[in-house]
Amino acid sequence: MIGTQQSLEKGLDIRRALIYFFAAYCLVTVLATATSVTYGIIYQTPQPEELGVSLLKAPSFVATVPYHVVIMLLVWPVFAWMYFRKRQQSSHDKEVRETLRLSFFWLAAAMIVDLVCFVLIKHPYSLTPHEFYVEYEPWISLIYISIFLSPFIRLGVSRLVATK
Repeated sequence: MIGTQQSLEKGLDIRRALIYFFAAYCLVTVLATATSVTYGIIYQTPQPEELGVSLLKAPSFVATVPYHVVIMLLVWPVFAWMYFRKRQQSSHDKEVRETLRLSFFWLAAAMIVDLVCFVLIKHPYSLTPHEFYVEYEPWISLIYISIFLSPFIRLGVSRLVATK
């Protein structure tokens, strides 16, 4: 197991990255679900089981899935900022490298957690691999892109604020 000192030397604090990953992941899952459920309640849309369709074809999900990407773009950069707020980088290059490492780390973690939680573990919201990785396009790709870009969004915003 990589210790904290080793992870700092390599430029990524794995423990902090995991803590903020799981916090952000849980928050975006709750917000996205709440958005779809709230839409369904307000507009009284039928449930997927009433229609005999997958969750991906449910009217409330179809109507709100673009907002799920917006939620990702709002939440993940905040958690990237929280990850970096106490990290002091000695150079611009080191900060960019750590940002890149965090981006790849969070992307890989999201793909693994999605596979386990939404494909492998069976529950009312689980999907088949085909549904999740094929029918959920382009949304799943946009979500993964937003997770990957979030640390860079944080970097860009922090640089913009620092120049003012």
